[in-house]
Amino acid sequence: MPKRIVPLVLIPLLLLVMVSANAQESEPTDSLLSVQTARGLLLKSMLLPGWGEHSLNYHKRGFALNSSELLFWVGYAALLYFGDSAEQDMQAYAATHAGIEPRGKDIYYFTDIGNYNNLYEYNDQKLRYRQYTSLYPDTDEYFWAWDSDASRKKFDGLRYDSQQLLHLASFALGGLIVNRIVSMIDVIALTKDRLETPISEVQALVLPQRNALTLSLSIGFK
Repeated sequence: MPKRIVPLVLIPLLLLVMVSANAQESEPTDSLLSVQTARGLLLKSMLLPGWGEHSLNYHKRGFALNSSELLFWVGYAALLYFGDSAEQDMQAYAATHAGIEPRGKDIYYFTDIGNYNNLYEYNDQKLRYRQYTSLYPDTDEYFWAWDSDASRKKFDGLRYDSQQLLHLASFALGGLIVNRIVSMIDVIALTKDRLETPISEVQALVLPQRNALTLSLSIGFK
């Protein structure tokens, strides 16, 4: 398993073990909560969905959210692992059958070599359409020439499969964000009638960023 994937699974697992170890079955209480306490509960749910519920002694809800969190993390790590493995296989195949140097190349390069038999065919078409900024230099670093059209088509299938796996991993990552929103809203619902200072407004947004999603939660108190 790639080194970057190991902490992705270990961190939520350690948090889950810590929370579960401290979760003792007891009845929820109806005592009033301060704004500071409420914010602390929301922070817990943001760090690990279900943690806020456990703190309120709603352990069934907490474990349900813990389970979802674990499934999302395992799914994300698995898809990332298989996506990375497929990408490495794709690059190794291109190096063998097209003579490329895969190091330092972006996804656009691999898309291009999957659509053209060689560097000269690609550059010729770009010149015809006056797309000069898209040209690759005729050097060993960017050169490619497929040994057969069948090899090129097989490579393009490998490239598509690796990108699909990595794309699915981003959906699992989005699931982790949604799980936090669900847990935080659940904590708000469980505590809204117990706050010393009532909540006047709640707004949750998932903002798309470059290669990522950002959670924005705004809570107003009277």
